[in-house]
Amino acid sequence: MSPDSPLCFLMPPLRLAIVGVRHRHIFALLQEAAKMKEIQLVAICEENTSTRKAYAESKELTITHSSVDAMLASTPCDIIGIGDYYGRRGALAIQSLRAGRHVLADKPLCTTLAECDKIQELSQKAHLKVGCMFGLRWMGPVQLLRKKILDGAIGQVRTINITGQHPLMLKKRPGWYFEPGKHGGTINDIGVHAIEAVQWLTGGSVVEVTGARVWNGKASATPWFKDCAQFMLRLSNDVGVISDVSYLSPDAGGFGQPQNWRITVHGDDGVLECNSLEPSLTLVNAKNKKPHPLKCPANQESTYLHDFLAEIKGEPKPFQLTTPYVLRTTRTALQIQQSADQNKSFPFPVK
Repeated sequence: MSPDSPLCFLMPPLRLAIVGVRHRHIFALLQEAAKMKEIQLVAICEENTSTRKAYAESKELTITHSSVDAMLASTPCDIIGIGDYYGRRGALAIQSLRAGRHVLADKPLCTTLAECDKIQELSQKAHLKVGCMFGLRWMGPVQLLRKKILDGAIGQVRTINITGQHPLMLKKRPGWYFEPGKHGGTINDIGVHAIEAVQWLTGGSVVEVTGARVWNGKASATPWFKDCAQFMLRLSNDVGVISDVSYLSPDAGGFGQPQNWRITVHGDDGVLECNSLEPSLTLVNAKNKKPHPLKCPANQESTYLHDFLAEIKGEPKPFQLTTPYVLRTTRTALQIQQSADQNKSFPFPVK
């Protein structure tokens, strides 16, 4: 049944319980769910004592449970939303699936390939859905970019350059970011957005990691945290991708910088470029020999949560986020991260 169906209100709402609120991305899910009659928030669990105390003092959020085990045992729910620190998410997803719940996580879904394998096994066995909060595709400029690509505005796509520069904000981010074993890698954290976007934009999947590198640069106070990250990929449609997703944006500018997300797509007949700040997309082709701005639509309100609910109801739409797609994208990001971590490169000899 469509979410817009007049009979939709007759269906009982799906019950959502949140596990882990140590990353503020989870507020996006809470805000999205609050707009939907099909979702009922029934619990928020946080096991970390200091985090619970901070929210109790700020009164920004009401934590209902301090134990995941107790919440799963005592609270009837259909969906578990996961927003704990990255290194904990895979285990929470596995626990939730074993308890018979669908899983919707902030990205990254998990931080190891073994966790990804187990999540896939459990979801397939129990016919449970796994979603992820991939938000880049819902931005107006990226929506128009895909439309123009599909319309053939620049002909056959050949290359994509995509940057996802983020501010480091060492003193403002949660402390766990910089604790060994809790972050899981910059490519898996930020780069997964770029990986998802280039597949959605072109219809191709990643078939080769041509090169990948992570290293510690600006975050010298935490030498184990590799804040610089770059990778180069080949897609199944032979599109070449180059991406930089480092934590190198100036802290003073926050996320309000065009390099936060900038996508440049070159095709046989022209070039398209957009960024997350500009209200227009730039097109250069045979008809527009100089950069020609195209007004972008507003960011879409129909997001990952709508896709997730549609799949649960058995009504997936073409090109939407689905469990197989989410798991494939997660696995790809983890494989690229692993390639970079293991430094699988072939340096030229120094003469």
